[in-house]
Amino acid sequence: MGRILKRAFLSSLGFVLFFFTLTWSQVPPPLPPGGMDSRWTGWSIGEVVIRALHANGDDIWIGTSNGLIRFNRKKESPQVFNTSRSGLLSNVIVAIRTDEKKNVWIGTYGGGLVRFDGRNWELFTPYGHGNKGYGTAWASYKPKTGLGDLWVYDLLFEPDGTLWAATWKGASRAKKEGFHTYTMADGLVDKWVYTIEREPSGVLWFGTEGGVNRFDGKKWEGWTHADGLGASLKEKLKSLPEGEGYDEEDGEHHLRSGRENQEVNPNYVISSAIDKKGILWFGTWGGGLSRFDGKTFKNYTMDDGLSGNIINAIEIDKKGIMWIGTNKGVSRFDGKSFKTLNRMNGLFGDYVFSIAIDDDGNKWFGSFGGVSRFTGP
Repeated sequence: MGRILKRAFLSSLGFVLFFFTLTWSQVPPPLPPGGMDSRWTGWSIGEVVIRALHANGDDIWIGTSNGLIRFNRKKESPQVFNTSRSGLLSNVIVAIRTDEKKNVWIGTYGGGLVRFDGRNWELFTPYGHGNKGYGTAWASYKPKTGLGDLWVYDLLFEPDGTLWAATWKGASRAKKEGFHTYTMADGLVDKWVYTIEREPSGVLWFGTEGGVNRFDGKKWEGWTHADGLGASLKEKLKSLPEGEGYDEEDGEHHLRSGRENQEVNPNYVISSAIDKKGILWFGTWGGGLSRFDGKTFKNYTMDDGLSGNIINAIEIDKKGIMWIGTNKGVSRFDGKSFKTLNRMNGLFGDYVFSIAIDDDGNKWFGSFGGVSRFTGP
């Protein structure tokens, strides 16, 4: 192609981050008709899975299976954190949010919840909170008042600052002295919670491995595939393309319960969103995308134009366009039809785990090995 490539190499904290501007000469898919699309830029990050993306001002926070990256999108400068030189207890990052004070909150796989204020790190676990040195500053929780679990998959802040965490042992609500964790005994359809959404009215929705829940602060309601959630499909699935897994720090935590999903599970909700009209959208494991108006479900699959039936991430931009990360690319949905974006267009990898939209409307997609930025509408 004869193009000059911008490259910078960062070797830090146990793995190498390769940063470069993507060109077609370095990407396996053939050049599409019309030539290279300049609206796409890619960054290769190595043998890692990009499980979480979060846009906050000029920063894009990138959660990988081997650490956390703070990427300044204006200066194009990365800063890498992992367990060797930070307060993280786990290198597998699965959720990232910021609060009104600009603290970064990080949900990890097996390492609990972490708050980072730019200098200091504070851990929150089922047992206590403080830094990972467990010194005199460590404060133990009373029984049943700690974080629900060390596995934290989603985070949500209410307008008053109240924090909710989706864990593998229920939904934990932060309070002055620790957490209150809601479980199946309270009304959750399943204790393995993956997503949290909030309506403007304050009603909360939880996506679990056994269906979805609505909680108005007093009453719990639940819906499952028997009520219409997820499409009925028969398909053999893989959680990752072959060879693109990662070393989980305690894989048995999941596997010993026999829940490693290889078959379609329309009850298993792994992503969610609420649009401006108050319609709820749930992404399922192999059962496609579910639209719920509070009474009736409508399911979309590849037969309707969806790029894939595993829905890992859902984000809605300011124009109301829905961006859907699947196991076979990204789907752009305008409410009427789906448009697929994949490696043929400029996407770094077709198995998309995470999505973020920055203040300028740029879309960021996380896949195995790297991140893509799309500046198009």
